[in-house]
Formats: sequence, C-alpha cells, structure tokens
Amino acid sequence: MSEAKKIDPRTLKRREAMIEAARELFCEHGLAGTTLEMITAEAGGSRRTIYELFGNKDGVFEAVIRDCTGRVTSIMADLELSQLPLRQALIHFGETLMTLLTTPDTIRYMRLFLSEVPRFPHLGKVFYESGLMTGRRIITSFFERQMAEGNFPKNDPKQAAVFFTSLLKADYDFRQMTYVGWEPQAKDLHAHVIAAVDMFLRGYGLDPQKME
Repeated sequence: MSEAKKIDPRTLKRREAMIEAARELFCEHGLAGTTLEMITAEAGGSRRTIYELFGNKDGVFEAVIRDCTGRVTSIMADLELSQLPLRQALIHFGETLMTLLTTPDTIRYMRLFLSEVPRFPHLGKVFYESGLMTGRRIITSFFERQMAEGNFPKNDPKQAAVFFTSLLKADYDFRQMTYVGWEPQAKDLHAHVIAAVDMFLRGYGLDPQKME
C-alpha cells in the first residue's frame, strides 16, 4: 500500500472516501460480510483502485483501523500539557481521553475490531500498537519530562503510564461495549477522572490538595 504522502490529491481523496465507506460497511456487515463491490458502490472507484491503494480487503480493514486510532491519538498528541501544573495536566489528559474513548462511534469501532481479532491476529496487533501503545507513548513522554524537571518522583515512566491509563479507563470502555445503550454522563466522567488522578498521585507519594 502506498503511503498517503506519495499519493496525488485526487487519489488521496478517493482513498479517504473508501476508508470512510468501508468503516461504516464493516460496522454494519463485519469484515466477512463486506465485499469490495459494496465498498466501491459507496465510494466510487473500482476493485483495481482498491488493489492499488490497499492490496486487498484486509488492507482496507487495516487502513480503517489505523484511521480510527489515528484520529484519537492525534488529538491526544496535540494536547498542550507542558505548560500546565502537573495535576491539571493529568486531569486535562484524562478527560480528553475518556471523552474520546466513550463516544458511540469509538465503541462501535472497538466492537468491530475486537470481533475480528481471532480470525485476523495481525490486525489485532495493528489495533493494539496503533491505538493503545501509541497513546501510552504520549503519556510516557510526559512523565519522562516531569521526572526530568523534578515535578514527579523518579521512577519508571512506562510503568507510571500503565498505572495512570489503567486507573482512567477502569471498566468504562468494557462496560459500554457490553451494556448496549449505556453511556456515561459528562459529570460522572469528570468526577471519575479527578478521583483517578488523585489516587494516582497519592500512589506516588504526592498530595493532590497541595497541587492546586
């Protein structure tokens, strides 16, 4: 599959249209139930275009995964955290992450991707690496900087990122994927993030009440 930066604008637009169409078709019909003809009927183009841009249907599915996870991780990467006090930065990161992870569309895509993992282990790895691990690297870098500047206790920044994101996620995403129709309210997410941040800070010997 050619990299997007090497594709001319017209072809790039067609590629994006195919990814968008395929995303909705995969959500509705699954990977096995979606055909290349269905994708081209929605987005235009031809089977030959799909082969040239994605290789095959699995390539389209991988592109959909990378597109969906990329939308989330790009927002997280653009957060301005370095100028905020530590606790405020963690709350800002946490609220943004949890808002993104609990949108109805995100839940739809997570259900889709996870349902295909047993049949396509490679795509499961793509989902994990491009989504969870990319996001974790963002917060790991933040902790590395905070430790270097003396704002956070010297420790393993990767482990700190694991603990922090685990506290944030709790069972929200799993509950939302299994309780069809249930969505957390904004005020509940806000309270949860603050509680998670403060518990995390206390675990590293920091007093949240002294960090206002």
